Amino acid sequence: MTDHNLLIEKLSQAAQPVKRPLPTRWRVLVWLAIAWPCGVLASLLVQRSLTDWSQPGAHWAMVQLALAFLLGWLAISSAFNMSIAGRRSISWKALLPLGLLWLALSILNIPRVEPPLHVGDGTNCYTFLLVVSTPMMVMMIASLRRTRALNPVRSLAMAGFGVACMAVTLLAFCHPVHLHKVDFFMHLAAIASIVVLTVLVGKRWVAIR
Repeated sequence: MTDHNLLIEKLSQAAQPVKRPLPTRWRVLVWLAIAWPCGVLASLLVQRSLTDWSQPGAHWAMVQLALAFLLGWLAISSAFNMSIAGRRSISWKALLPLGLLWLALSILNIPRVEPPLHVGDGTNCYTFLLVVSTPMMVMMIASLRRTRALNPVRSLAMAGFGVACMAVTLLAFCHPVHLHKVDFFMHLAAIASIVVLTVLVGKRWVAIR
């Protein structure tokens, strides 16, 4: 076709209006309303007992739970903002103080005299976090696909971190108040695995083509 004006006119007639995405806070709320119930249902596949909040030191575990949720909210909000050109997002440096505080509280929750570790305890934590995060990860990738991303690796890494934090939040409701060293390292390994998996699985679907 040599007449480019005619081509432009035909393309204009075929073009559909673009629906603007919801404001970020509403996108996070909608994602939570769908993803969290799916995460809770997925947790039923892994045998766990509910947390005994009457134990000494339970208030510190509650603070950790709140920090994990806050980190997850901020990271997911940042991932959504990263996917839209021109929007300001939270950097990793802004999340670092909260992350270090969560780490410090986790270390403080490891008693000097650790209880005996049963076979598979640490592995169960890792499995729980991976199982719970899987449906949330899929929904996160689907949400980011709605707007795509100029830098999919950064957006997906931040999204994966947010999903991991939300999974850790759910774990807090069915985990002993005090940690074992093996548990602690398994939690960190699971968080890293969720971030890597989110990037690897989502890169194909979120990148602008």
